Amino acid sequence: MEIHNGEVILLSRIRIGTAGYPSGSKGQLEKVFDILTEADLSALEYAAVHGLRTSKKRASKIGELAKKHDISMSIHGAYYISLASKSDKTRRSSKDRLVKALEFAPRMAVSRIVFHPGTYGGLPPREAHIVIKEALQEVWDIAGNGSETLLAPEIAGKINSYGSVDEIVQLCSELEGTVPTIDWAHLHARRVGNFGTKQQYLDVLTRFEDELGDLFVNNMHFHVSGIKFTDKGEAAHRPLGDKWGPDILPLMEIVDEVGYSPVIISESPDPLHGALYAKFLLEELQGAKS
Repeated sequence: MEIHNGEVILLSRIRIGTAGYPSGSKGQLEKVFDILTEADLSALEYAAVHGLRTSKKRASKIGELAKKHDISMSIHGAYYISLASKSDKTRRSSKDRLVKALEFAPRMAVSRIVFHPGTYGGLPPREAHIVIKEALQEVWDIAGNGSETLLAPEIAGKINSYGSVDEIVQLCSELEGTVPTIDWAHLHARRVGNFGTKQQYLDVLTRFEDELGDLFVNNMHFHVSGIKFTDKGEAAHRPLGDKWGPDILPLMEIVDEVGYSPVIISESPDPLHGALYAKFLLEELQGAKS
């Protein structure tokens, strides 16, 4: 099945940006947004990977600057979220971290909260799915109702972690307030390097679109980078456009040909360099048609 039967979708513009602040900003908020704007980038994923530690005042300042510079904002939640953990304390704190992110999101003009649901916690995958879904339902009931921010569970790079394509599709189809984050490097690692052709990209996009429809098409959120992996999956992020897979050119070709308008976040070791590389590829494709 071809995506949208080959029709071109007309949506808002593609947004490309960085995971975390550009390195040259030194944490100075005005400089963060100035750098992004000067580079003609239009997205930022705020890195709360060690917890959301900013003050309400600073969060509001981030939101004001994002609106001023027309930067699409997301948050990446803490790496140590583990909704199916063997520890009840860890499960509770994981939910609390997501609740806090939802509560801070309006201040920061955040539309999506990206996070890893965590490992299977020693449970069979199906049981872990139920535990994770119930936990996220609880989070949404506490802080999500009426919110314009969506929870965005991410494809996991480690094979022993919850977050296969099938699992993320099922979770987002069953649970209100969720949209997928497709980390293409994680998928490459999870499949132990067996990913990166144009057809493979198409197959994944078609699966999400068939199951989630406009919810997916209108809220596409991608992570890109190179990646190092072992037989257990992800080992470390690596630069884009180097010897590390997956090649993102086929993805950019699809985005350009079909007319998708995703948010594309660079998670390469130098996120600004990676974002500019992705932007370069897209501009080359668009320029070739003119």
